[in-house]
Parts: sequence; C-alpha cells; structure tokens
Amino acid sequence: MINQQLLGLVGAVLSKLGNTISIAMIFLMLVPSLGAVIPVDAEASEATEEGWWVETTVDRNKNGIGDMIERHIDNPILLSEGTLPIIVDFDHTPDEKDVIMLEQQVDYEHQFYLPAIDAVAGRVPVALLDKATELPGVVMLELDGIMTIQNGDAVALHGVDSAWQETGYDGSGTTVAIIDTGIDGLHSSLDDQDDDPETNDPKVVAFYDPVNNPSLTNGTEVFPYDDQGHGSHCAGTTAGTGAPTYENPGMAPQAKLVGVKVLDSGGSGSFAVV
Repeated sequence: MINQQLLGLVGAVLSKLGNTISIAMIFLMLVPSLGAVIPVDAEASEATEEGWWVETTVDRNKNGIGDMIERHIDNPILLSEGTLPIIVDFDHTPDEKDVIMLEQQVDYEHQFYLPAIDAVAGRVPVALLDKATELPGVVMLELDGIMTIQNGDAVALHGVDSAWQETGYDGSGTTVAIIDTGIDGLHSSLDDQDDDPETNDPKVVAFYDPVNNPSLTNGTEVFPYDDQGHGSHCAGTTAGTGAPTYENPGMAPQAKLVGVKVLDSGGSGSFAVV
C-alpha cells in the first residue's frame, strides 16, 4: 500500500517536472525568434570609430589648426596677400561641392584635389582660418609647406663626421657602385680622387651604359655622364669630395665609384635593363 502511494507521488512529481521542462524548452526555442523581431539600434551596436585627427600630433593643442600653420603664420616665404598655402582635411573624400563651400565661406583659392588623403590644397586667408575649421566636414587644416633639395646637412645628420673623427675612416680602399641615371664625370666633386688636375686618379673607375651603349661592356669605353642628374646626386652623397668649397663632402669622400646607367634622361628604365 505504501509502495503504491509512493509510486503515485513520484509519478505526479515527474509529470509536473516534465511539464516544466517542456515549457522551458519552448521558451528557449522562442528566444532567437523574439530577438529577430525586437528592433535594435544599429548605430548603438557598432563601436564608434574615431578619425586620425582626434589623437594626431599634427595638432597638439587640438584647435583644428595644425601646429606648423601657427608656427609659420607670418612666414614671408609662405605668406602672400594675407593667405597661406593650406591642406584642408575632410572626414570624407571632398568633391566640387566642398570646394565651392570653401570658396564661398572662407575665400579659398583652389589648387589641387588630394583624394588619397581626403583633402584639398589651396590658399586660405589667415584671418579666416578659425572659421574654416568650423565648416561641415572639415577636420583639420595643415600647412602646405615647401620642400627643397637639401644635401648639406646629410653628413652631420647621420653622424658621419663623428665617425670620421673617431675612426679616421673616409672610404679609402673601397669602391661603390651607383646604379642610377649615370654619374657626371666632369663634376668637380666627382671627377678626380684628390681634386688635383695634374694627377691621373679618376674617382669614377668604371662606367657602363646599357641604356644608350649596351654593346660597350668593358667599363672604360664610355666616359661617365648623367643626362638626368639623380645619379650624380646619389654619387655625391656617397663619395663626393666636396670640391670646390668642401662644405658638403659625401659620406665616404675617398671611396672610388663605378657608374651603371640603367635609367634614361627621364629617370625611367625597364626591369630588364635594371
């Protein structure tokens, strides 16, 4: 009798437990479906991506005007009729509408589109720089500075002068190949090893020109020349004596040179020739 009552009680419990499990399973099956119909704010679900201009060192005081502009705001080389050359950075790739906006709002004088960096370049009046930073889409103003050829400080910049003093080594006994547009064998810094015209010790000891004279291969049949200039610049940086002023000698002024002209007068050459 007791066993029958016990079995009945267990059966009732299992029945209720089964109903509970069934309800739980149905709920779990419905949860994904409910998630599909509940609206979600897409923007809130995506992490906000900050642009490069937020933490850039170009603008340390974070006023939207590059520090170099503020440093050169009255530079007579850059300033012209109250305007400076400016690169205007956008949070999107600027188009004609953006240029028109700049022209109308801040008297912008357009020069170039720079789609690779989402910017345009032109001149902006100094008095309107602050206003330019407030225009829609504009995230930064940068100085469009001037780049010039400069070789005079290369030795000191790389510490080569210190190496000369500490080791006494100046390239003597070595030969360097310049594979470029050629070498100007008549240049005063590249024509003679000791800069004494009375001695026969050329700095360029061999020269090969596969661009214009590919069949002359022994290295002495073609006098060193450069009809573009880049190779001579590299040769001077490498081993120029610095003559006639000796203010800007090369890294190893007593090294000899071999010239290989693989680029033409336009500065180009095929893979095969190179």
